Amino acid sequence: TNIKAAMFHVLSDNVALRWIVSALLGAGIATYIYVLVRHAPRTNTVGHVLHLTMLAAMILMAWHIDLDVPPMGPIIFFLFAGIWFVHVACTASSTAPDRLHNYYSAAMMAAMAWMYAVMNDGLPGNHSPDSASRITRPTNISGMDMNMPGMEMPRNEMPQTLSASSWATSVNWIATLGFAIMALYWPLRYFAERRRSPITYASAPSSLAPVYQACGAAGTALMFGNLL
Repeated sequence: TNIKAAMFHVLSDNVALRWIVSALLGAGIATYIYVLVRHAPRTNTVGHVLHLTMLAAMILMAWHIDLDVPPMGPIIFFLFAGIWFVHVACTASSTAPDRLHNYYSAAMMAAMAWMYAVMNDGLPGNHSPDSASRITRPTNISGMDMNMPGMEMPRNEMPQTLSASSWATSVNWIATLGFAIMALYWPLRYFAERRRSPITYASAPSSLAPVYQACGAAGTALMFGNLL
């Protein structure tokens, strides 16, 4: 099965879903930019650029806008972005919540790389529809026509395709559920922190961080849901 074509088919048939995903990710971008401009942070510039790039790339993906970039490019980019966040989490002298935030950011980048790989059949064992449709016809015995419906069997293609599809679907399910949980976690954290210290939290630079994190997680969960 061409997963990329299947995903595009679902998104194309459901324009409302594409707008929902775009609205969530757009709200995340707007909130993120507002926080950056309002509080003008001078640190972690690379992290900010990577987050904005990820959200923008996902919107393009939702509308299946192809910028004529080889899929391996975004895959490598987001893999290195994830490695960069892990490096920051392991080396920076920060608090435990900051380290967890960097690890979560690394997981987001890895999820983007995975999504690009799945949508472009870049996983080991995956085959294009053309290769999967190649068949081996049974040998003609005693002049009998063995080309009967139901007797056409792919040669070594079906087990590999099913195996790759099975474990890829499992990963997609884990990602869908994981980001759906995070989409619920971030608003709960926002209201809990605001209830605990409303004045201090409202004036903190990171007060709106859960908002764009929730939008990004919800949009990512919907995108992975379309891969199932």
